[in-house]
Amino acid sequence: MKWKMMMAVLSCSLALLAMDGPQVHEKMRNRDGGKTMHSVMKMTLIDKNGESKDRVIETWTMKHDETNDLSQSVMEFKSPATVKGTRFLQIQNHDRDDDQWIFLPALNRVRRIAATEGNASFMGSDFTYDDMKLQDSDNASHILLREESFDGRECYILESKDPDSKSYAKLISWITKEHFIPVKVEFYDLKSNELSKVMTIEGDIQKIDGIWTVFTTRMKSIQEEHQTVLELMRNKNGAPFIEYNKPINPARFTQNYLQTGK
Repeated sequence: MKWKMMMAVLSCSLALLAMDGPQVHEKMRNRDGGKTMHSVMKMTLIDKNGESKDRVIETWTMKHDETNDLSQSVMEFKSPATVKGTRFLQIQNHDRDDDQWIFLPALNRVRRIAATEGNASFMGSDFTYDDMKLQDSDNASHILLREESFDGRECYILESKDPDSKSYAKLISWITKEHFIPVKVEFYDLKSNELSKVMTIEGDIQKIDGIWTVFTTRMKSIQEEHQTVLELMRNKNGAPFIEYNKPINPARFTQNYLQTGK
C-alpha cells in the first residue's frame, strides 16, 4: 500500500515537472542572448548544381528596451563587390511587427520593407524577411508533440502555428533540453501545407562569454533545391568572431547609418 502511494506521489511530481508547449517556447524565447552582440559571418549560397557564392556579413545587435525585452539589429555586407555596402536594419516593437529597412548602394537610398514583402527572399538567400525577424509572433500557439533525440541531443518537439503568418502553415522545431536552442526547424507552406524548408544547426554549440552560441546554420529550400549556410568566421587565432555585452554606439541602429555607414 505504501509502495502504491509512493508511486502515485512520484507520478504526480513528474507530471508537475513535465513541460508543456508554451513553457518550452517561453524557455527558448527567453534564453540569454546578451545585451549586445557583434559578429562576422560568412553566408554561402548553394544552388542545385552545388555551385556556391560566398558573402561576408558583419552584424550588431543591441537591446533597446530591457523592460519589454526588445532588440534592434543591423547587418552590413562587406563582400563581394556586388553586395558590398548593403545594410539591413530591423527594430523590434512591443505591440506590432518589427520595422525593417534596407539600403542598396545601387539605388543610393534607404527603403522600408513593407509587410507584404515578408515572404520575399532576403538578399537572394533561403531566408525571407519574415525569417529574419528578431522574435516570433505573440499570437502563435505551441503544442509539445513528443520528446526525442536529434543529432545526439535530447530535444522537445514543438509544433507552432501563427494565425498572422503570411508564409507558413506551421513550424515543427527540435529544441534542445540543454540549451533551449532549435537545432532543427521544418517550415510548412501556408498554401499547400507541404514541407517547404528545413533549417538545421550543424556542429558544436558552445559558450562564448558565458552564452550558448551556434556556429553554423543551414537553411534548405526543398523544391528549389537551394541552400544557404551561415557560419561564424574566425579571427587570426582561430577563435570564432563573435562577442557579447560589449559597448555599441546606438547611432548604428538608425536610417542615417544605413545611408552613410557611419
